[in-house]
Amino acid sequence: MKIDEVNSKGLEVEWNVTIPSNQVDIELKKKYQEISINAKIPGFRQGKVPIEIIKKRYSRSVLPDVLDGLVNKTLREEVTKRKIKPSVQPKVEIKSFEEGKDLIFNVSFQTMPEVPVIDFKNIEIEKSNLKVSESDIQNTLDEIAKKHERFSPLKNKRKSKMTDLILFDYEGKIDGKKFQNGSGKDETVVLGSNKYIPGYEDQMVGMEIDESREINVKFPEDYRDKKIANKKAKFFIKVKDIQEKVSKIEIDNKLAEELGEKDIISLKTKVEERMKNDFNQLSNLKMRRELSEKLLTNYNFEIPTKMVDEELVFLKQQSKDKKDAELKKLALRRVKLGLIINSVSEQNKINIDDSDLTKAVVEEARRHPGREKEVVEFYKSNPAMMSNLRGIALEEKVMGFIINSCTKKNKDCTMDDLFKSNFLKEEKETISKNKKEKKK
Repeated sequence: MKIDEVNSKGLEVEWNVTIPSNQVDIELKKKYQEISINAKIPGFRQGKVPIEIIKKRYSRSVLPDVLDGLVNKTLREEVTKRKIKPSVQPKVEIKSFEEGKDLIFNVSFQTMPEVPVIDFKNIEIEKSNLKVSESDIQNTLDEIAKKHERFSPLKNKRKSKMTDLILFDYEGKIDGKKFQNGSGKDETVVLGSNKYIPGYEDQMVGMEIDESREINVKFPEDYRDKKIANKKAKFFIKVKDIQEKVSKIEIDNKLAEELGEKDIISLKTKVEERMKNDFNQLSNLKMRRELSEKLLTNYNFEIPTKMVDEELVFLKQQSKDKKDAELKKLALRRVKLGLIINSVSEQNKINIDDSDLTKAVVEEARRHPGREKEVVEFYKSNPAMMSNLRGIALEEKVMGFIINSCTKKNKDCTMDDLFKSNFLKEEKETISKNKKEKKK
């Protein structure tokens, strides 16, 4: 075998490879002999078919198969011998290949870069520690009380209005016929909650206790039960009770009990624990983002452009609303950070074991409340997705290792102080947006 180096500048590698005809013929002969053992051709006994006939019949499928085998084997052995790590799949261009002649092909690829060894002690990040005050806890309790729904019987008989809690029976018909799950007794709904299909709750406004009414609705096109989707229906409704929403809820033992706590002291303790948990999650996220920024800014090395190109293709598929320049910048950051993480993993022998993978699956399942078992089964039955999760788990483990190893500057702060950090800009904007939508 002969290899001529065409290019070896930086991360670029390009070879012209020649595999002698005798080596090609050996591989072709092996393949034809394998086929001849089981080939069934009229006029010949199994295993006794002449090689020339086997060649005529199977050469079209054998030649590409042998070609792939020879190219892959040659490249695998050569990069291993030279201790080269291709960053992406090598590009192969066949120059000449036919039986009885040399196999000649060109191969080009980019190698993995040499990532500098990082002294973690030289990296300083800020570690935020929660400073809890009574006013913080009180403000949170005020928010809980505002969001909490409590209803009380009507003091004076009146017609139903939005925000009332209605107890009612109903019977539905489509084209004059009852349908599955179309009737119910002692159902409850808060008018304006949009629990039912559009128009349903609106037509229950203005009803009195013991009043019956016929309402007309149309099921949405995307309704979960396809049999009744996009169909008109009549519902015969009888209101059995109306309760009005309590406008101001006191922060007391009654509120605590309605929220599943023993008393107000227990509720305050739970609130403080939740605040600490939320704070720690955000603080860790801030540290991770600050660390990522310092790794990307302070450690420079050549980046394989083809890895960036592949990442860009992936990002374009996932984020069709973002501009190319923005996606290219993000692709470069992701590739560079990934290379640093892999390098730290190799240098410090950080690996993912079964317990790490199990933890990653559990964490992913928690993000989908009520569908935990479904998520776990999905990953168990999808090796490709499990492999992707393994990469995420490795990144988490390596970043945790670096954070634990680097120098930290402690700073006491409140939740509001924490959100002043630019590293939590996205989360702050999301919270502000949600608050605006709730006010509407």
